[in-house]
Amino acid sequence: MSTSPSAHPIERLDPPQRTLRRAQYEAFEFELVAQGVLVRNASHATPEDHEYLVTIEDGLPHSCPCPADEHHQGACKHRVAVAIRTPVLEAARNAQRIRELQTSKMQATANPLTP
Repeated sequence: MSTSPSAHPIERLDPPQRTLRRAQYEAFEFELVAQGVLVRNASHATPEDHEYLVTIEDGLPHSCPCPADEHHQGACKHRVAVAIRTPVLEAARNAQRIRELQTSKMQATANPLTP
């Protein structure tokens, strides 16, 4: 199935229904960090052992180092959890844009064009 870049993130990730349900009901906590979104599953007795960095690429949750994302087809529940929480995803997208602009500005300053 082909989806447009303007499609909702869930349509673009196309997760299995089981994954989508778990992303909706498990108690996730989110922290915006320089590399993406740190996702902690507070449903576990030891949430710190269930904490993963979800990276954002092209405005979508792109990767997660959890076993499910590495070994199963489709997006893991951590990536889906970021995608379905619009304020979290928007904050991560905005942070990514700011980093890209800062990088471009630093590169332009380091390599000024000579007339």
